[in-house]
Amino acid sequence: MSNPPMPVTPGSSTDSGRVGRYNDLIAQASDRLDQQLANIRRDQDAGDITVREAADERITVMTEHLNRLRLLREEYLG
Repeated sequence: MSNPPMPVTPGSSTDSGRVGRYNDLIAQASDRLDQQLANIRRDQDAGDITVREAADERITVMTEHLNRLRLLREEYLG
């Protein structure tokens, strides 16, 4: 028979670990977004995509980023 999971209470080490992990994942998501936006700028500057295509790609990556942040908040912060 397994033990029930320990409750996460504010200030507990488990809670601190979750918040720390959340912050790490948010930072990673931010870095990824920055890189994606830089790639779009590079492609636009090189003439590989039009201004309109660049705008559409920015909308897509920013929407994905916001969805990722929402999921992380729900998973790690409740």
